[in-house]
Amino acid sequence: MSTLYILIGAQGSGKTRWAQRNHKRLNAVVLASDDVRNDMIAQGSGDPRNGDQVFAEVEQRLRALLATGQDVILDATHWRHMYRTYALAAARDYGYRTIAVWFNLPLAVVQAHNAARPGSDWGRRPEEPDFVTHIYSGLEPPEKDEFDEIWEVTDDDH
Repeated sequence: MSTLYILIGAQGSGKTRWAQRNHKRLNAVVLASDDVRNDMIAQGSGDPRNGDQVFAEVEQRLRALLATGQDVILDATHWRHMYRTYALAAARDYGYRTIAVWFNLPLAVVQAHNAARPGSDWGRRPEEPDFVTHIYSGLEPPEKDEFDEIWEVTDDDH
């Protein structure tokens, strides 16, 4: 059975780094919302700050990948239950097993990672600390009735 790995955590928690380090081991392709945002900028289409536009495109790309039967790592904050229902519905539609990868790190670690981001592209640039705190404080952990399995990342060296 194919697997969809849904990453859940605040900006700076290490989701993208985890995806980059683990996609080969898991034989999975990575789909990142930050890449969709960067594509929008490069193509001059859409508004990368408009979550509805971004995640409509993420869902379209996700469904196309799931239709191939590939294992997929979905890299986005997915910080609220309602923001991951599209991915869970798609996984059910294609008969995928779902694994939540929950980045449960202290806020100080997340803020330090965020501040150290060196780039200017989405996902590589630092977000405002107050924004990261807002997302962090509103994180809704994955629940057993949402996913087939939950993996928790609790250390800084994942």
